Amino acid sequence: MFGGMRRNTSSANGTTGRRSMSGQTAQLATTLSSTSYARRCKELIRLDRDLRALGAQVHFDMPRLVVIGGQSAGKSSLVEGVTGINVPRDSGTCTRCPMECTVSTSGSSWACTISLRTSYNTDGTVLEPPTIESFGPVLHQKRDVELWLRRAQAAILNRHLPLKDFLTKAEADLKKAVKDPNTLLFSRNTVMVDIEDPELADLSFVDLPGLIQNSDPETIDLIKGLVVANIESENTLILVAIPMSDDIDNQAAVRLAREADPHGERTIGMCLVRAISTHLDKRVPSPLCTGVLTKPDTLTRGALGARQKWQETIEGKVDPLKHGYYCVRLPDDDERARNISRAASQELAAKYFASTAPWDQMANHRNRFGVPNFVSDVSRLLIELIESNLPKLEAQLKQLLSQCQAELDDLPVIVSTSDPSTEIFLLITKFCEDFRAATCGESRKSLVQGARRRFAQLKQEIFDTRPNFRPFPGDLEQFVSIDGPGNPPGTPIRLEDVKIAVANSIGWELPKLVPFDATKGLILDFTKMWHTPSFASFDDVFALTSHFVKTLIGHHFGQFTKLEKHISSIVKLELEKCKVETLHSLRKLLELENLPLFTQNTDLLDSEGNAWHVRYTDAWQHPGRYHIRHIFDSPSQAPSERLEENPSVRLEADRDALLVMSNVRAYFQVAFKRVVDYVPLVIDHGLNQALAGSLQKSLFQSLTTNNTTERMEELLSEDPILAQKRASLESRKTNLLQIKERLEMLLQGGGV
Repeated sequence: MFGGMRRNTSSANGTTGRRSMSGQTAQLATTLSSTSYARRCKELIRLDRDLRALGAQVHFDMPRLVVIGGQSAGKSSLVEGVTGINVPRDSGTCTRCPMECTVSTSGSSWACTISLRTSYNTDGTVLEPPTIESFGPVLHQKRDVELWLRRAQAAILNRHLPLKDFLTKAEADLKKAVKDPNTLLFSRNTVMVDIEDPELADLSFVDLPGLIQNSDPETIDLIKGLVVANIESENTLILVAIPMSDDIDNQAAVRLAREADPHGERTIGMCLVRAISTHLDKRVPSPLCTGVLTKPDTLTRGALGARQKWQETIEGKVDPLKHGYYCVRLPDDDERARNISRAASQELAAKYFASTAPWDQMANHRNRFGVPNFVSDVSRLLIELIESNLPKLEAQLKQLLSQCQAELDDLPVIVSTSDPSTEIFLLITKFCEDFRAATCGESRKSLVQGARRRFAQLKQEIFDTRPNFRPFPGDLEQFVSIDGPGNPPGTPIRLEDVKIAVANSIGWELPKLVPFDATKGLILDFTKMWHTPSFASFDDVFALTSHFVKTLIGHHFGQFTKLEKHISSIVKLELEKCKVETLHSLRKLLELENLPLFTQNTDLLDSEGNAWHVRYTDAWQHPGRYHIRHIFDSPSQAPSERLEENPSVRLEADRDALLVMSNVRAYFQVAFKRVVDYVPLVIDHGLNQALAGSLQKSLFQSLTTNNTTERMEELLSEDPILAQKRASLESRKTNLLQIKERLEMLLQGGGV
């Protein structure tokens, strides 16, 4: 960022042989006001001021010059020397909010306007864009500025009071207002001072409250935090002011500057903070650091050591800085009280430096003395920074506009309120059509896909209720399920258990006829287990539908809070109605699987019965094939053939049990196939399809009972949060377009 800045320097301290200080003010005014470069300076400073007035600093890292320093270190005098105005002075801290000064030479006569820029709400959040309010009239007399600055700062610190209350307050009243418990100690909002002065150089800077040491920790940290926040940006030049009356080793400003800018790439300094330290001699010269040394006349003639040290500092022999140090003499209280002119003040400074040792012995560094030299150099540096930042600013502006437009496009389309009833009915119709298409799997397929996944789970859960017959002798734990290896479904049912069930069911049946009650009882044992997974499946699908509908309502009506609430309440009622009816239908369906046991699918029943009879009989005849050792270890370790050979006399005894097993498993296959189809159909048709069919009528009817224009307009009012977001984005877009237009004026050669 700073590599492209051009400085005409010839030493480590940035010194060159320049003109003598005699008549320098007039020469500077002529030089800086008459050239094409000067006109460009005016344009860039005006651009910077206008962009800040538009709130560009909210969106971009704007180049700026920040003045920091300690309390009562002469910073206010330095600001007065640079701007030519008087600023408020009190015991203690007199600057309690940032003051942004812009000096322009474009006017034909002196004038000053004061504005208040509010960039932060009372809760500390950023206000986008900031508000700018003119404060008072255009001032044409310099003597009026100090009182208006007091009024402006008081207004900033007392936002709980109307702005107009401060426009007529006297100085005494303003001092009393500081004691108001509601008055802020400090504020991040800014007093803007725009000065038109054809005798000065174009410059813009921000003056911050002075750092303090003797106060409560909260206040000390508050000011420090304000300073740190204002100098941490990579696009900020830091001016630090160093009063020569104090030991520079005890000053804190340079420490903060070096913490924010450890490589010294953007520290220029109005060194009112520790810009020089005996501990800095091991550091490399700061490439963009300039120290402004104030109060040189406070050094007594006997302070030879201090004078020698300051001389070596200015000459670049001690802690050299790329842009060096500047030494200025500012009016004392007596000169200020006599209101001497700027020319007279600068003449006194020139005479002082020309006649006072050791300054009069530094002929090769005359350009390092006096406010005009300092302003000239710093003005050029700021101008170069602003100009070098323009391409980056243009690119960032394009990106922010694109992002802002994308966010606006993501918002729901604004609905016309000229005929609110029609618009609401159209919204309802689109919502119902969307839901109906979703239930049919034509769009928004997450609803159907979620239901199908749950129904597949139901199928497995029903299948897991199949009877686990084990036609094996002895310990069943030594045998696997007939269905194959792995975890067998349900509790194992032994051959002996089935034989007992047959025996307990015998009535007046003829010999060799198997009692039907045995088959019926075993069938009902597994069909009654279908209730739990079926109703659990319904609950999950109901939750899925409820969530889907809620999301869909938000999509169609989310921008209208009251309408969304009304639609949600009606949909909830309809869902509950469908839930009751579906649960009733589901119970009826499952009751069909009780008594009587029935199927007309005899082909499937016979084929399944025959297949399972063969399978069970084979397992009964050859149990060793299903023994754990045969399955998991080695067939050679399975029981001997003697176990597999059953006497023929047992066949007659076990025949009925094997037949019951086959019939029960065959009926399971038939009933299973129909129930895993009909339960999902009942749930889907009773819940989703029924809701899709009744929803539009119910929603229309809910609105016909109170179909007044006022009621419809109220329902169609946009959600306040969404409306605020839309307004904020529109405001940001307008703000960015204004910045773009203002920037293009300069880039296209339109100037100011």
